[in-house]
Amino acid sequence: MHLLYIDPHPVPDVCPEAMQILQTVDALAEVGCRVTLATPAPAAGRRCEEVLGRPLHANVECVHLKDLRAHRWLPIRSGKFFYRAAARFVAATPADGVLVRNLKLAEALFALPQRPPLVFETHEVFARTYAEDHPVPGWRERRKLAALRRREGGVYAHSDGIAALTPWLLDDLRAEYGVATPGVVVPDGVDLSLAATVTHKPAWSEPPVLLYLGSLHPWKGLDRLLAALPQVAGAELHIAGGPEARIAELRAQAAALGIADRLRFLGSVPPGQRFQTIADADICLLPLSDTSIGSRYTSPLKLFEYMAVGKPIVAADVPALQLVLRDGEDGLLAAVDDPAALARQINRLLADRGLAARLGAAAQARAGTYSWPARAMLLRDLFARLATERGQ
Repeated sequence: MHLLYIDPHPVPDVCPEAMQILQTVDALAEVGCRVTLATPAPAAGRRCEEVLGRPLHANVECVHLKDLRAHRWLPIRSGKFFYRAAARFVAATPADGVLVRNLKLAEALFALPQRPPLVFETHEVFARTYAEDHPVPGWRERRKLAALRRREGGVYAHSDGIAALTPWLLDDLRAEYGVATPGVVVPDGVDLSLAATVTHKPAWSEPPVLLYLGSLHPWKGLDRLLAALPQVAGAELHIAGGPEARIAELRAQAAALGIADRLRFLGSVPPGQRFQTIADADICLLPLSDTSIGSRYTSPLKLFEYMAVGKPIVAADVPALQLVLRDGEDGLLAAVDDPAALARQINRLLADRGLAARLGAAAQARAGTYSWPARAMLLRDLFARLATERGQ
């Protein structure tokens, strides 16, 4: 089976989107597919080994399509040039299926008179998350939301298949747009072999180290985590990732709460070092928020990485995480948007290191369910099903 994965974001890159795409195509090749990855050219010096910790699978071919936005001297912000190049590439390249995750790109491919089955990989219902981000919309926001709903509904209706990160995401897009497009739930994954290369420390740090690793978007719940820290006994919090502007906001919040001396910002962690950063912590955290993207749509890469390293985890009690963690069995869940509840669960682990060890071991055992090849097999099987239906 030959699959095309096309995206307007340069790959390889170290942002979560590009890392997820690279892991996906590598795993598809591992489960027997031949994959052509078509993106704009990455920044000079970017290599697949930087993300994967090993060479990209030999059955993946990387093709870099022309994107005029790459020329800094051109005042171009539109991706139309890339979308047109992608459409020409799909038209000229025999394949058994196309995988995309960009709405405008999907629209451009739908205009082709003939194309292979197209699966849209969805990470959110864009219209719902946009509406949540603009609770009091002006006329510009209302106009943009209406256009977004038209575009998104059309993409889901015209796709041959949908790959959704969570069952709630698939349910919500069906409810929002009334589409019956074949769909499958494909959670994100983790590189188990890379996780196995870490060096585990012999004992907990003193004071114990709490870790949050990932992006610092507001929906990730970092403000609640900082609000919980004054109620946590004798531990320091390390936060890895995020831009300087967001770090400055969190520093200001920490200073107002009087916890600046218990907080350490690690900055951006190179992809190859992320598992060791997790191994160097004692308890790993994923607070999240009660938003659609934070509670129903997310399939957090870092959660699976925490699990694969065998760390005890305290996370938000939201549907998307209930799908992965069983409270009291392989992690502890805390009421969402409740700093006091989050602090209580962290304190339980600080006071009972035997419990922390048991939860970490159970999480590590469960991580095998979420390998990248397991995800790739779900995608491969969806394309095989679509090919069979088209043949009939």
